[in-house]
Amino acid sequence: MSSQITRRQLLRGAGTLAAGAVAAACAAPAAPTAPTAPQVVKETVVVEKEVEKAVEVQVTAAPATGPTNALGVTLPADALPLEEQYILAAIGQVGGGFGHIMESLYNRAFEHAGGYETLTTLNIDLETVPVGCESWSVSDDGLNWDFILRKELVFSDGRPVTAHDWVYTLQRSLSNQYDFGWFYFDIKNAAQVYNGELPPEELGVTAVDDFTLRITTEVPTPYLPGIGTWFGVAAKHAYEEFGENWALDPAKYIASGPFKLAQFERGVQHKWELNTTYKGIRRPYITEIRERKLATGLAAYIAGDIQNMAIDMNSPSNEVMQINSNPVLRAESHPQPASNTDYLGFNTLGAFPELTNPDVRMALCKAIDKETLIAQIYQGFGNPAWGILPKGFPNYIGDQLKELEPNKYDPDAAKALLAKAGFPDGKGFPKFEMYIRQPTDKMSLLAQALQAMWQENLGIMVELRPSDFQSFTSAAFTDRTAPIYYVNYALDYYDPATFLNVFRDGGRHPTDTAAWTEAYNAANATLDTAKRFELMQQSEKDLVDSTAFYFLVSPFSIGLWPCNMKGETVVPNKDGFAFYGGGGVGCPHAYEGMYWAQSDCRAGL
Repeated sequence: MSSQITRRQLLRGAGTLAAGAVAAACAAPAAPTAPTAPQVVKETVVVEKEVEKAVEVQVTAAPATGPTNALGVTLPADALPLEEQYILAAIGQVGGGFGHIMESLYNRAFEHAGGYETLTTLNIDLETVPVGCESWSVSDDGLNWDFILRKELVFSDGRPVTAHDWVYTLQRSLSNQYDFGWFYFDIKNAAQVYNGELPPEELGVTAVDDFTLRITTEVPTPYLPGIGTWFGVAAKHAYEEFGENWALDPAKYIASGPFKLAQFERGVQHKWELNTTYKGIRRPYITEIRERKLATGLAAYIAGDIQNMAIDMNSPSNEVMQINSNPVLRAESHPQPASNTDYLGFNTLGAFPELTNPDVRMALCKAIDKETLIAQIYQGFGNPAWGILPKGFPNYIGDQLKELEPNKYDPDAAKALLAKAGFPDGKGFPKFEMYIRQPTDKMSLLAQALQAMWQENLGIMVELRPSDFQSFTSAAFTDRTAPIYYVNYALDYYDPATFLNVFRDGGRHPTDTAAWTEAYNAANATLDTAKRFELMQQSEKDLVDSTAFYFLVSPFSIGLWPCNMKGETVVPNKDGFAFYGGGGVGCPHAYEGMYWAQSDCRAGL
């Protein structure tokens, strides 16, 4: 579990490409449509069946097209020359010892992930779509998933990508203590293979034939295709012919995606070039991805030393003010979706009898004015969390959850509830501690504001306990000595289960959720997507109504890209968010829908 939480800490600041991975989502762009050739259309007009008149209509010529890159992709007419179609990515938090993401997520050498093909990806509306496969189907019992692979895919050495490579990749990863291995534990026998209790051949992945990959799960797992966004195929023969470090050597690197490694200086600079043998559906406009140490900050962005950056709740206030006051920078600002939610938890197992009383918990909830707190503390970079799912996430129903009683700020009702529980004006109420896991400055301010609101509205005093990771985990989740705790939780894949699963009974929380878990598990196993989402909405409502948890805020960031960066991945989606980035959450392909255009739009900077 430690690797899982480490990744969530990593994702807390998602959105800042110049500092590391971006939580991002995108679609592989469609190949550009060929321009219509200029033509002359002759039209014959008949007048009273006696007079024929030939009329020539000159059709306006289509605009000239842009350059064509080494993959045969023709860029739009306004594109800059090919030598200027590159992306700069910061080495940032990566620079480790492994070259392929299926060897290590946290200790990988590269920021970008374009060298491999994933099974699936996300479009800009956060819907899972096929990439390495053409389609998938599931058996009636929901346990066996057949992925029909693309027959045209080949590795950069020309050999075909087959189901046997996909099987080998996952078997090898899980039998080598892959640090992201827990992510695949829904697959049959995955945990046992990971722990060395079963051989890799017992893993629930098989090649039905060369181009049909079957994945068998422990229980019905409707979100399994979404897990495929992180599943990148490696060439079995690369390990057999070149050994463990093939993915760190440009001369040996065998790519399955549209880019291949061209230069590698560990932690200094890396370069990716187009893989001209690639025949899949990812058709990037850009020609190179360059990774190196980059400057940071708004001044570097304005000067053009970095291609993008993010502004969030922790950004210097003078930079936020500068962006807001500059029309060019405002136009270059794109809201990115929240990937995590901060919430409070109450220990309801009996060690703290007052917290087993639902009236007490409801009073604590209704005494909090989170909308005001977030507006004052988060500089506008946070949405009130009415449930665990952030705004813009699939199946988000914040407007409905907002109307539930725990989310209604009402200090008078809160005071009455506490009195009903036997603590009028807070008299006799114990002085509980609230543990806060590795608080950011904003989390600390919000915790202090909660402390003040409870004291003002209820007459009770809560002591704050900022804690390091290990101390917090022991107090809140292991030893369960923390009466109240303040923690953050981040997504792993784009399905409601990524957030709701953590509240199942027997998990980390010191709360009895057995009845909730039974109903939720049935909802989560429903294969009909519409019905499943409907049932999961009720599960989230029940979670809020339980008052065992109180959801506070979903922080988000604003991404800055120069106004001459164009393409689908910088266009707002149906919820108003734009997605971009490198090897971010579920989308190693985000750069591929972008290109640099000819423009003087930055003249005002």
